[in-house]
Amino acid sequence: MVSTNFSMTCSSQINSAAVIRLHSLGDVVLAQPAASELSGHCEVFFVTSEQYEPVVERMPGNIHPVPLAKDTGPLHLRKLINRISPDIVIDLQNNIASRIATAGRRVRGRFRMDRKLRKRVMDKEAESMPLRSWEFIRCAALESSPDPVLERRRKTVSEGLRIGIVTGGRWYIKSIPSGVISETSRILTDLHGAELVLLGGSEDKEMLLRTASSISRGNIDVYSGSAGIEGLINEIESLDLLISPDSGPAHLAMALGVPVLVVFTSTSPSLGFWRADRKGNYMVSGIGCRPCHRHGGNSCQFGSEICRKGILPFNLAESAMELMRS
Repeated sequence: MVSTNFSMTCSSQINSAAVIRLHSLGDVVLAQPAASELSGHCEVFFVTSEQYEPVVERMPGNIHPVPLAKDTGPLHLRKLINRISPDIVIDLQNNIASRIATAGRRVRGRFRMDRKLRKRVMDKEAESMPLRSWEFIRCAALESSPDPVLERRRKTVSEGLRIGIVTGGRWYIKSIPSGVISETSRILTDLHGAELVLLGGSEDKEMLLRTASSISRGNIDVYSGSAGIEGLINEIESLDLLISPDSGPAHLAMALGVPVLVVFTSTSPSLGFWRADRKGNYMVSGIGCRPCHRHGGNSCQFGSEICRKGILPFNLAESAMELMRS
């Protein structure tokens, strides 16, 4: 539900709204509840980076993606906003570009992350940050469920068990070690008859192929970003289960209704991107330094990488199967 005041305002004055969230993949997914709730009262134009257009196309409601070309500046973004000419703007990006682009327009809310609170969480002086999706909803002066939902257009394509594992990634410490992925894959194929697909971006292609080869099983597929985000969505929605680091593909899976085992290494639910009590949160216990980096990081301050190298493949595989059974 939305507040009475907002509903009355929409019905009497507002015909269209622009929601701005340019990046990243996870944040675009987490903006869906706010955008879809808003679309129940007016036409919504969702402005985002062109690579994330397929995500917006899966959002339920009267929502139109407005893609922004890569490496374009605030003036181009301003032209896009002027072309849309919305009655109100919900600025969920709130950077210099979005502020310049919306100068002089009626901005209902701008997302402002509490960096002081984040630092306190990182320093273990505070327990957690609010859910990011809920903060987006509040920014738009709305009330709704904070759990993202994207349209799932197809179900599992294989008759057996099909499991995806996200391999590689931008942040090294946040990734699952390739050796752990190899052994976990062998356990899932040998003990549970699973068909595996390793997922990653174009920059992860060599690692994906090496990891697939090291598994030494015949039923391993690889997706290395050849069809962009649309291809990634197609792969994920064909799965029975996804095993993933705390990353964009994990958020896609959750929103598509695919069970996802999120492996937390250097990050944690306390940063606000996941519910702390969600079934399917997996992490090595007894790690007092987690979270150590707001994005994931590329080096361990202690040199041990125990949060990722301490993952036991058998435990990971069993946790995945338990999630499937729950």
